[in-house]
Amino acid sequence: MGARELKNNLFIKSQKLLKEIEQKRDIFIITNSTVDGIISGAILLKSIFNNKGNATIRYSGDKIENTIDEIMHEKHDYYIFTDFNSIIIEKISKILDHNNFLFINIDEITKVNNNTYENIINPWLYNISGQTEISSAGLAYLLVRNFDRNSSNISHLPIIAAISKEQNIGEGKSLISLNNEILQLSLKLNIIEQRKRLDISEKETASITNILENNIIHYIKEITWNKDASLTIIRDAHLPIDKDKNVKRFNELNEKEFASIYESIVNYLQENSKINNIQTIKDLLFGYSYILINEENEGFLKNARSFEKAIDLCIKMQKSGLALSLCLGDRGKILKDIHNIITKYNNSIKITCSQLFGEKWRFYDDKETIFINGEGILNTDNVSTFISFLEKSVSFADRLICLRIPDLDEYYKFILIKTRFCNFDLNSIKEKIQQILDKDIIQIIDINKVEMKISDSNLEDFLSNIKKIILNEKIS
Repeated sequence: MGARELKNNLFIKSQKLLKEIEQKRDIFIITNSTVDGIISGAILLKSIFNNKGNATIRYSGDKIENTIDEIMHEKHDYYIFTDFNSIIIEKISKILDHNNFLFINIDEITKVNNNTYENIINPWLYNISGQTEISSAGLAYLLVRNFDRNSSNISHLPIIAAISKEQNIGEGKSLISLNNEILQLSLKLNIIEQRKRLDISEKETASITNILENNIIHYIKEITWNKDASLTIIRDAHLPIDKDKNVKRFNELNEKEFASIYESIVNYLQENSKINNIQTIKDLLFGYSYILINEENEGFLKNARSFEKAIDLCIKMQKSGLALSLCLGDRGKILKDIHNIITKYNNSIKITCSQLFGEKWRFYDDKETIFINGEGILNTDNVSTFISFLEKSVSFADRLICLRIPDLDEYYKFILIKTRFCNFDLNSIKEKIQQILDKDIIQIIDINKVEMKISDSNLEDFLSNIKKIILNEKIS
């Protein structure tokens, strides 16, 4: 089993979907409120409309299992689910006729029941990794390519979805396998330009100094929002200047010049920071970027990374309709809305970091673990965006993040996050915590994140214990 068998199955499923379209059946698309979910839903909706079909789309911000019964009572002819966890498949298959739904997702499952998995498109069933090789949007795109002659025009969307899933894990942050196959089509059609450079820009036409100083894509504690540090790094990179003695704009730099800036960043951090591993800096900062040819140069949508950020922020601000419109190609006034959303977010992150990192009692970093007290600054509404910001940071991407925020009714929420390059065993830490806490107050969000609800009266004892557990984990 492999790519050939998956593509054969995609062709069979596409013909079934095409038949539904041609018969003007009522098709209902339900997407998870993730970047990948919104993009995969947009791909399906656009292709159905391209072929003069009938479809509506809905985004599920809540767990789909909580709303599935309500959705089924609406009595549509055909249902498509995208980017949901496989745990809901069994329930859907029991409620719906096996001929009238399609389930597209990428989390790991195995084929144990032919009837249950007959309506599923999942790469793991074909020995293809849904973690690294293809996104839900990529699967949706490969599906509609079988009947939509205009699908090439949206071949950039699966690339943005792959970036959102951090699937650029090949050499130099390249895409692999089926993602790369879609990328090569986009390159051939001149929809995307692939360039090796620093992965820090949101606006392509800004000066490199400005971009480095305001980099929050991969935040660097000693450099971001530090104008003197940014100027020092650019000066030490010995970049050529134009006739007016100005440094080039970001999109005017070549790979060699980007490499010089990268080396200058590394040298600066070796002298001025708590960075543990130079390879971490390279893995995050330097590699392939994907430039969207048809987007305007001055906007936030010109490269796949910043486009992904725009969609993600729309979702977090409960503006999924705006995110969908972006993916469907709407522009005009929508660009001003996106500009305002990103600018507001960037400003709020700057203010939050200034408060948290500026007050020493709130922040402790021992080069392996960071403890952050977010009381009075972070809350349940803004903590997820701040965690995402920390996880992608050059300064903290190899740390175990321990974050504390107030919860309801004199309780605190304590969150443990294992970042991409962190060496801690989060499962081991979780098991040791369960020995001292009631299991009911420990919530496993995913394999890299655990949340605990701690009462005000037990907070000091808990903090003492958690520090001992983490210290012992280091020693072992």
